[in-house]
Amino acid sequence: MTITLKNSSYEVVLNTHGGEINSFRGTDGTRYVFEGPESVWKFHAPVLFPHVGRIRDGFYTWQGKEYHLVNNGMSRDMEHKIIEQSETTATFELTENAETADKFPWKFSLKTHYELTDKGLLFTTTVTNTDSTPMYFSIGSHTAFCCPRNTDPAGTTNADYQYEFEKREPLTTVLLNDAAQLAVDEDGTAPCTKAYGEKEAGIIPIGADGFGNGHFFTHFESGWVGLRNKKDGSLIKVNCAGYPYLMVWQGGNGAEGAAGNGFNCIEPWYGTADAENTDHSWENKSGLIELQPGKSFTADQSICIEK
Repeated sequence: MTITLKNSSYEVVLNTHGGEINSFRGTDGTRYVFEGPESVWKFHAPVLFPHVGRIRDGFYTWQGKEYHLVNNGMSRDMEHKIIEQSETTATFELTENAETADKFPWKFSLKTHYELTDKGLLFTTTVTNTDSTPMYFSIGSHTAFCCPRNTDPAGTTNADYQYEFEKREPLTTVLLNDAAQLAVDEDGTAPCTKAYGEKEAGIIPIGADGFGNGHFFTHFESGWVGLRNKKDGSLIKVNCAGYPYLMVWQGGNGAEGAAGNGFNCIEPWYGTADAENTDHSWENKSGLIELQPGKSFTADQSICIEK
């Protein structure tokens, strides 16, 4: 089921399936978030929980028991309840159920809250441990932004856009293998990092070749990462303050992009993909958040539009 939020500047369509954004448009008709088709990518702005990135072989173990997850977790593929709604706000909730028992061993509440403002969309996810033991999880978002946009002048391409880190700082990348798993060093340790080597600090050019399975960053101090249209200076900013990791990824390349179905993702993450040498043990996984019983953790990936 979908619901629509509206104010004088924007209209957002949200879906109870995944609790995700399906559409984010300006009142001038500008499409900011990728709307499809599914043949290009079946998601739009999925919430990633309780795992981010690739999970090797589709399973992990906790205290000797095997659990099964797809890449980027289970939240994006499940039905969420609407627990609050107004003209400009909505809150969705996912809790443990029969379907999650094989995927995640803890009782939990995952609330995703949206609120339209004159600057964009407040977008937060709050995890609460409703179990009696400490809970371990990852969380993140995976919002895909139209690039080029439907209102761009004729001839605009991916190359007219770039990613920008707020503080224009030299970037540190986390090494991934060809399967988008964490690469390991000679001692078998992950994550491994190196200087990204961008020509201009904190600026990542975008082109037709894309970013493969994604470029993954850490150790940044910027409070936001943005997608800028260099032709008109407009900027879409995603909050990443306090996040330890951030992924960028491009989809709808080649002819699909030329047909107006291209997108670029900005993905703040609390957590990492599995290491290429994982033993599948959740106890040994890097980047997990520990949350005590009755406690909550909120991640903010709000979207701000600067025209």
